[in-house]
Amino acid sequence: MSFPWPYHFISLSEDEKLRRRELLDLRGFYAQWSIILAIIAIRIYRALAKAPANSSSASGQRCGPISSWDRPLVSGWIETRRHYLVCGLWLLWLLSLSVWNSGDDYLHVTKAMGHVALSQVPLQVLMSPAGYISTSNPAAPSLISLFTSISQPVLTPYHRLFGRLVVATLLVGHAALYLLFFVQSSHPAYGSLLAKRVRDFDVQCGLLALSSAAFLLLFARPRGAVPKTRFQAWLPAGSIHERRRLFYSGHLLLVVVLCVAAYYHVVQARFYMLQTLGASMLNGVWSWIMVRRGKRV
Repeated sequence: MSFPWPYHFISLSEDEKLRRRELLDLRGFYAQWSIILAIIAIRIYRALAKAPANSSSASGQRCGPISSWDRPLVSGWIETRRHYLVCGLWLLWLLSLSVWNSGDDYLHVTKAMGHVALSQVPLQVLMSPAGYISTSNPAAPSLISLFTSISQPVLTPYHRLFGRLVVATLLVGHAALYLLFFVQSSHPAYGSLLAKRVRDFDVQCGLLALSSAAFLLLFARPRGAVPKTRFQAWLPAGSIHERRRLFYSGHLLLVVVLCVAAYYHVVQARFYMLQTLGASMLNGVWSWIMVRRGKRV
């Protein structure tokens, strides 16, 4: 039994476009407030559970037999089944939020996926281990580590997988749906709307942002002095600290390119990109303070 595609290209009046814009902004509002509610819930749960802050929990290791949820999803992978479960559920929530109250409007869902994805970028930055390149305290806590009382080594895998599974999936979905719309729409001067739109600055910025996201997916962090996979071949052999510094610099550059491109891609993205800039500055200052404190201890 085949299921019909529920979305269509429809023409909207100005009032209907305004209503769609309001709903898109409301989605971003709900997506960000859900982050705050999740942080509060985690904090309450950990306070009630009164988990002991010992050395094994700080290193992300558990005493006794390892639960099946704490084993890698695939042998050789870093992230565990628990990481994939949490990030997968969050992705489902954001996808549900993207299709909520969209009717059969194809472009509504397309725009919503991009809007919701960008609303999550500040959280991704707040989870990042800004002290990663520090030789004295590479596990310095991020602001999300502070807010949730989860140690940074435990939080960092969520940061990696959140970017790859949640943010990237929504951005790729947004871009793919838009490109399909351009391909299927005609233009009187260029034949197809795609031939026209790829010449426009805003679409070029969107493609640049998507390319940056793709490169972020491909380049894995170094786990030793010698590259072990083809995805790490761009990092020259050397000390682990040198390779970490080079990886961090390249990773940060790609994030900056993505955010700048998104800023100029669409006006509505600017609010979230300015939030991301503020989150990056706050997280960097906090991690620097923790690194400095670690040196004095």
